[in-house]
Amino acid sequence: MVLPWRSRGGVAKRRNQLISGDISVVETKIPVQLRSPSRIERIQSPRVLLTPRDAVEISRRLENAAAREEYAECLEIVSKIKNLGRGGDTNKKCLVQNGSVLALSSCFERFAAARDGHMRLLEEILFVLSSWLPLNRSESFNKMGSTASLNCLVRFLNGKDAKTRQNAAFCIREVIAVDKRYVYALTDVEGACEGLVKIIRDSVSNSSTKASLMVIYRAISSNDKITEKFVKLGLVELITEMMVNNAEKSVCERSLVVLNATCDNEQGKEDVLRNALIVPLLVKKILRVSDLATQCSVSILWKLWKNKKDGECDDRLLVEALQVGAFEKLLVLLQVGCEDKTKEKASELLRNLNRCRNEIEKTNCVDSSMHLKNVKKSF
Repeated sequence: MVLPWRSRGGVAKRRNQLISGDISVVETKIPVQLRSPSRIERIQSPRVLLTPRDAVEISRRLENAAAREEYAECLEIVSKIKNLGRGGDTNKKCLVQNGSVLALSSCFERFAAARDGHMRLLEEILFVLSSWLPLNRSESFNKMGSTASLNCLVRFLNGKDAKTRQNAAFCIREVIAVDKRYVYALTDVEGACEGLVKIIRDSVSNSSTKASLMVIYRAISSNDKITEKFVKLGLVELITEMMVNNAEKSVCERSLVVLNATCDNEQGKEDVLRNALIVPLLVKKILRVSDLATQCSVSILWKLWKNKKDGECDDRLLVEALQVGAFEKLLVLLQVGCEDKTKEKASELLRNLNRCRNEIEKTNCVDSSMHLKNVKKSF
């Protein structure tokens, strides 16, 4: 018996279906003589893998349609690429390696510039690209960093649909990972910083929150003015409250990384110091979340204690840290071991915590419930 997909012309027909995008699972009727008398049975034809030749042809068709600004044709091809990607990782990899990323991002840039009446197409492209991430900083993704594309991504970021906002955050994270100059281009777009903060505030999803935090980290690591802009938007208070309410490890790590970078800026450090929750929260995160969280917590405490302006140190912070158990936490940290930079900062904090403790004991202002009198050795 010759199965239907093996029949004459079947291979060419299936190839045409792939290129045209009509690759829905084909239901094949079982011949009459093999059917069960009680019912009609159907079997599924096996999925045909996409070939590089087919992927190149699809990408070429999309590029040509985008160049002509044929909206309907572009939407049809993008929908077909979306369906092909659902066929498995092999098809997805084949599309990525044969020009589909460049074709999709070029199409996105072309219709983003036109702006009006093309939202559905742009959302579909955004969905496909975000489902293919990460792209290993592919140069084909550069088109998403153009002025028109970034403006469109920011509009999606500030939109109402949660899924589209999440996809926009994913793509922005990928864009600024390709080239640092896109960080400055992004922050120059009106509403970009506000949109990233709003993603966190609205708790769209943990994935979008993490993507937004990584974009913010890259932004504030690039320029002090950008840091000050985020500080004015209430980033420090927002992140602090989120760490109190969100117990997920990866969210906490990224939040501490952002706070650590914020403390490199004087205005950012002052805003962190004004937050009443920050010291107890940082001490709590030491040795509780992960090595990265511990490193960032110690680093933030050290930066807050140091005053770079006049060379003095803030002993008030040390008193507060003593009251919430920082001395014991840092002592245990040095005993269990940590990386060299963290060890240096923890040792310096511990020496000064011990000095501060001794000074307080001399004035009899320390509460005996602090359980510090058993430690006799100076550090």
